[in-house]
This record gives sequence, structure tokens and C-alpha cells, in this order.
Amino acid sequence: MTFAFAMAPAISTQRQVSLPVSDLALVDMAKRLYELRKVRDALLGEALFSEPAWDILLDLFISDHEGHRLSVSAVCIGARAPSATALRYLTLLQEADLVERTRDERDGRRSHVQLTGLGRRRMAALLGRLIDA
Repeated sequence: MTFAFAMAPAISTQRQVSLPVSDLALVDMAKRLYELRKVRDALLGEALFSEPAWDILLDLFISDHEGHRLSVSAVCIGARAPSATALRYLTLLQEADLVERTRDERDGRRSHVQLTGLGRRRMAALLGRLIDA
């Protein structure tokens, strides 16, 4: 399974507006989108919509800003999809160099997930465009 974001050429991250968007505004937009998806699923039914990769990216963007480290299992829960599905999307996001896993130093059985530098920049560019829209 291949996704367009993994194969798409690098998009321009230059903003249309000369005013920079604050990190707080970007995180606020991510939180609003994540919450809106929960409300949409509750009102219209979650069986109609499934975007585990997007949920993972939003959750990691928010967690990164708040200084929280998410375990693989927490990421799977945040994806709001079956574990096998969430893990498959997590692998695709890793292959696209948008997220990375690191071993927990205290517990080798556990791994943490975070956005890569590229993942952070692309999410900030996308969220910034949504704010400007």
C-alpha cells in the first residue's frame, strides 16, 4: 500500500502571508481538528470515516508541543483504529520519514513515537495554511 504523501515531491512550505503563525496557533488548530474529528465520528458514525495516519500526525504534533512522549500503544489508541491498522499506518509514516520510534531507555520492551523534523515542518506548513484559509 503506497500513499501519495510518501511519494509526493516536497511541497513548498513558504507561506502565502508574510506574517508568521505562532506555534500556539498551530497547536490550537491541530487540537480543534482532532476534536472535530471525534465529534464528526460521534454524530455521523465512525464507520464512515477512517484516517488513522492523520489522527496519528495530529496527536503527535499536539503531544510534541505539550512535551508528552507517546508510546506506540498510546499512538494506536490516539489513531482510533484497530491496533493492527494503526501499526500499519505507523509503519507507513515511518517509511515516509514523518515519524520515528525510539526505545525507552528504562524499559527496552517499550518504544516511543515522535514526529521527525520533516514531519514537524510539514504539519506546521499544513496547519498554517489551514489557519490562513
